[in-house]
Amino acid sequence: MSFPLLADGAVRDDAWWRQVAALYPAPPGDIVNLEHGYFGAMASPVQAAFEQAVRYTNEQLSPFVRGAFTHQHVDILRARIAALIHAEPHEILLTRSGTESMQVLITQYHGLAPGDTVLWSNLDYPAMRTAMRWLAQRRGVTGTQVTLRLPASDDEIIARYAQAMRDAVSPKLLLLSQVTPANGQQLPIKEIMALARAHGIDVLLDSAHALGQLEVDVQAMEVDFAGFNLHKWIGAPAGLGVVYIRATQLHKIEPHFGDDDYPLDDIRSRLHMGMPPIAAILAAPAAIDFHESLGGTAAKRERLAWLRNDWVSRAAQLPGVRLLSPLDAARGTALVAFAVDGMEARALQQALLNRFGVFTVQRNIGDIDVVRATVAITTTTEELDRLVAALAILGSEAAAG
Repeated sequence: MSFPLLADGAVRDDAWWRQVAALYPAPPGDIVNLEHGYFGAMASPVQAAFEQAVRYTNEQLSPFVRGAFTHQHVDILRARIAALIHAEPHEILLTRSGTESMQVLITQYHGLAPGDTVLWSNLDYPAMRTAMRWLAQRRGVTGTQVTLRLPASDDEIIARYAQAMRDAVSPKLLLLSQVTPANGQQLPIKEIMALARAHGIDVLLDSAHALGQLEVDVQAMEVDFAGFNLHKWIGAPAGLGVVYIRATQLHKIEPHFGDDDYPLDDIRSRLHMGMPPIAAILAAPAAIDFHESLGGTAAKRERLAWLRNDWVSRAAQLPGVRLLSPLDAARGTALVAFAVDGMEARALQQALLNRFGVFTVQRNIGDIDVVRATVAITTTTEELDRLVAALAILGSEAAAG
């Protein structure tokens, strides 16, 4: 499946993008879905590959799964992912989600001793914050949360991380989100990772919302440990994640429950998942093919940036509406957090859904919740008009008291 190349600056070429949208399921007519950050729809070629994989596996059963699947198809996907992030295939471990990927890295990182400090921020994914706190209970380390208020500038973010590292006693490990899940902000990871290296801190990079939206080059970024998924912005079936561990750093992550199916120097010993997501693994190369046929990450990023700017630029002018993500798409992504004065996040999310038919999601950033809207490449300007009109009404009601 391929398309004519998208001309430079043609992110608003609606005819071209309508061709793309026609290969995705038609959305329900009564609800505008602006919660594409959870997982993305499979395009029809990917869904067809997935359905065929289900049928084939159901017919062939164990002879296939214990044979060609395990010894060929898994490695095919590992090689495709490695090429996508500029890694080596032996540095790639398949998991069932981005969450499981990061849990492998966090809970199996063994270079900690009582008295060491581990750090994370309130903008990291809630389950990852929980896992970092778990280290304090199980390893006797000190947990430190870097608290960031929204909206936040790059300078403020860097300063807060720098202060936390300076204040920490024996800092050893930092959880860092490349894209914050609550408000889609691109963190200045180059600067933060440089600070971490200067303090001798290992960084676990959560790139769940980066892959497919942003270019990811683990060599250029000097990343040692990272977690990804393929069902958000790459468009693979749900239930497929990835761990990257630089080969020279593999010894810092323990085998999974003492797994000995693979040697210590084989990354596959770091997760014994039991039954793998067979059909998702078989269909994922089709998703990467389709992703690349659209122009890859570069084309998706430009389209998503244009769509988010279409509504963000208008919402920023509305009375009573507060945007909690960067106004500049160069620092933001498809995910945008916002609030309306005088409304709790839950009430705002429910009002958008029940009164205006716009589906968003409530997300937690520690002491408060926010509402997040996330566009997809198939989102239409008419759908964004509906969101902005709804916010205009809710903001005016809030301003009127």
